[in-house]
Amino acid sequence: MRFSIVLVFLWISGLSFGQQKPLNPADSSLIGRIIKNAHRNNPQLALPEFQYESYENLKITGDPEAITGPGYKKTELRKTLKQTKVLFAEKTSTYLFKDKYGLKEQITAAFMPGFEQPVFPIYNINFQSTSAYQSPYIIFDRSFINPLSNKGQSVYHYSIVKDSIIDRRAVVQINFKPVRPTNTGMQGSLFIDKETLAIARSVYTLTGELNVQAVHNFEFKDDQNLWFNTERFLSIKKEKDKKEFELFGARLEVGLEKKERAKKANEDLYVFLKAINFNFSDSLLKDYGQRGLITELLDTAIHTTQGYWMPYRNQAKTTNDEFASYRNLDSVVVATRVTKKLETLDKFKVGYYPVGFFDVDLKYLVKYNDFEAFRLGIGGTTNEKLFENMRIGGYIAYGTKDDNLKYNINAGYRLSKQRNTWLNIYHTDDITEFSAESFLTDARVYSLFEPRLINIPTFYLYRDYGISLQQRLFPSVISEIALSRKRINQTTAYQFQPGEIPRDRYTLAEVKIGARWSPYSAFMRTPGGYEESVKGFPVLSAQLTKGFEDAVGADFNYVKVSAKATYTKLHANKSRTELTVEGHYASGEVPLTHLFHAYPNAPNKDALFQRFSVAGRRSFETMYFNEFFSDKLGIVQLKHEFPAFKIASYLQPELVLISRYAIGQLDDQQQHLNIAFDTLEKGYLESGFELNQLLFGFGISTAYRYGAYHLPRFEDNLSLKFTFYLEL
Repeated sequence: MRFSIVLVFLWISGLSFGQQKPLNPADSSLIGRIIKNAHRNNPQLALPEFQYESYENLKITGDPEAITGPGYKKTELRKTLKQTKVLFAEKTSTYLFKDKYGLKEQITAAFMPGFEQPVFPIYNINFQSTSAYQSPYIIFDRSFINPLSNKGQSVYHYSIVKDSIIDRRAVVQINFKPVRPTNTGMQGSLFIDKETLAIARSVYTLTGELNVQAVHNFEFKDDQNLWFNTERFLSIKKEKDKKEFELFGARLEVGLEKKERAKKANEDLYVFLKAINFNFSDSLLKDYGQRGLITELLDTAIHTTQGYWMPYRNQAKTTNDEFASYRNLDSVVVATRVTKKLETLDKFKVGYYPVGFFDVDLKYLVKYNDFEAFRLGIGGTTNEKLFENMRIGGYIAYGTKDDNLKYNINAGYRLSKQRNTWLNIYHTDDITEFSAESFLTDARVYSLFEPRLINIPTFYLYRDYGISLQQRLFPSVISEIALSRKRINQTTAYQFQPGEIPRDRYTLAEVKIGARWSPYSAFMRTPGGYEESVKGFPVLSAQLTKGFEDAVGADFNYVKVSAKATYTKLHANKSRTELTVEGHYASGEVPLTHLFHAYPNAPNKDALFQRFSVAGRRSFETMYFNEFFSDKLGIVQLKHEFPAFKIASYLQPELVLISRYAIGQLDDQQQHLNIAFDTLEKGYLESGFELNQLLFGFGISTAYRYGAYHLPRFEDNLSLKFTFYLEL
């Protein structure tokens, strides 16, 4: 009996297979000709400009942990779902294209039930590519190889299925599937116009424990001889009653297992997106607006009435039943104070805790270093609830060892909301590390504690007054210019002697100009500011510092130039490689306090376990503090992070291989008195690894020093530390 069943199964399979004809030699160039003709059929290649309007709604149901994964956009979605349990979002948009600037979505209205204004990062998630021709094709911010691409020809197997009719035109259906299993491959069907070789319909699917289907429907426009994409659908359906699934590196938990077999169709629905496109024009009927953006959410978009949405919902043929689960979101959001919770979480991840109109800065609460011992403080800044275009902030801190107060007071006024232009004034009386050059435009990074700070032994005192102008010149370029006057004093015996008289106290007058450019990133602008839609690489930073002698009583004349480039490559197997190249140059009379080091992080102690401490993010773990200083310095760091080892749900360690190299030199070393150090002319090398996320964000790290600066004793070249990485 079993043998008969097997024969019947094979016979049916043979019939099914026989219906799909592999491309024969005569048709082997069909896919190639379709790809070659894309410049005539893809509107973004065939037309110099065009525009169309769109309505889109998104519905998500699931557990509070419904969508998780790396990146702030998925974090925002997860946080919202944890509070509301369901999510509904809709928008109307005008898509504008100019071949010189690219395709831009201008969101004209946005609505999210229960919120005074939408959770903007959710509109920044690319759930589905707007074009079936896009390569790579995007589903839920994850890239897949488009079957109609040159790369796709080597990844997919194609087979002609049958001829049919769409919009009164003859089309041929071509099925495709990966030749071999791949993380970036899809399967599905393409319906190709026999005459123009354009896409008339496409269905892209992913199968497994979750079924994912992305559909594009088209309508033929005789006047342009083009197929216009009139509808898009994305659905993610649960196929098995398991509690936890993984999709595109994100964990999806869809509730407890259901025992009953009979289920309604909509119970399987987890994510559903529907978009309709209309009013296509082959010329721009409105202004393209700000360039350098892929999405622009207009300030007026968040002020719409319920009556605005009904015609679009009817046009999209959305039934009342489809909205039933989302009608009570207003009361849910109000009752659970979702907006307040989301605001708190947003600010907490960058180190603030909002209390009314004041954001408490968590970075100043408790710190520890060798000079102050415990540093206790409080600080923060006013937020938009007090003044929309003005902020007042500062901090005060006390060191238990040095028994001194430190403080800062600052104020800022926003000159332009669109460019986020702020004019700031500040005054600081504090301590800081020797030779720690930083970039004005580096993003604020918050950690529960600062790893290197615990180990730093050498600080100097400074009191400065300054004024700065921060501005986003373009979506991809942020800049800052700062003018300051600093009075410097020492906590050590160090003296600087560029002439006849050694000095341990001196005054500096500086102008700093800095910029950071992300040329391959994509950005969205909302009423709340700019957000990075797609993080591209490299990210380039540059800074120029000019010190003026005799200006406002300053003592030294000098120039400093710094530059940094970071490149990250994300691999299909979820690993990633990161390369950072950094350079610094100084000329003139520059005291050691304002020269450069290579971020050393090895405490000056003899025994290995006495040096056991916290590993930094970009520091040389085997380089001792105050061991090297430079006025010309180059640094290269290479990291490769492997995919997490999934040992158990609570144990998924991450292995990172690291190599670092530094080379530098110092002119006029004799000018720096009462401090012994070396220079880096021979090149410094260290390599090691981190094993992160072993327990509650903690891991271990080890590195080994080798090459020209290798030390005679083995353990002096070795570092052993713990790591701490916690994504908020």
